[in-house]
Amino acid sequence: MKFNLPKKHKSKNTNPELKVRAHLRYNKVSYRIHCKALPGTPDIVMPRYKIAININGCFWHQHGCTNTKVPNKQREIWECKFDKVKSRDAENRLKLENLGWHVIDLWECSIMNENVLNEILKKLYFRMGILEWYGKITDAEKINYAA
Repeated sequence: MKFNLPKKHKSKNTNPELKVRAHLRYNKVSYRIHCKALPGTPDIVMPRYKIAININGCFWHQHGCTNTKVPNKQREIWECKFDKVKSRDAENRLKLENLGWHVIDLWECSIMNENVLNEILKKLYFRMGILEWYGKITDAEKINYAA
């Protein structure tokens, strides 16, 4: 007899993660995924720049947007679970920063909005110097992104 077990929550290669990776590939940025050698196994790592990107789901990491409703059934259990996730995120972030890494947290709701994602990644590319390499930035944008 075959049992239909509930599907495990997907934590790797999610749609938001694939979208960010496609954006990085399009701009010819080299990266590694799911680096187990670093605390918290960041989703995307750019070793050359010591940048680690965590792509967080709004529900599981309790972003505070409209996607973060806590289920009413077994509310205490859910809140305990969310608290553990938040504390683990903060601990891993601190460990990475102590190792000299710059940590960027991207949220699912921001990634799924194309305009917001472009602005976030443009600021990242500016910090890395990529926009200047390809001539994709104006002088007015340089002032905006430097802030």
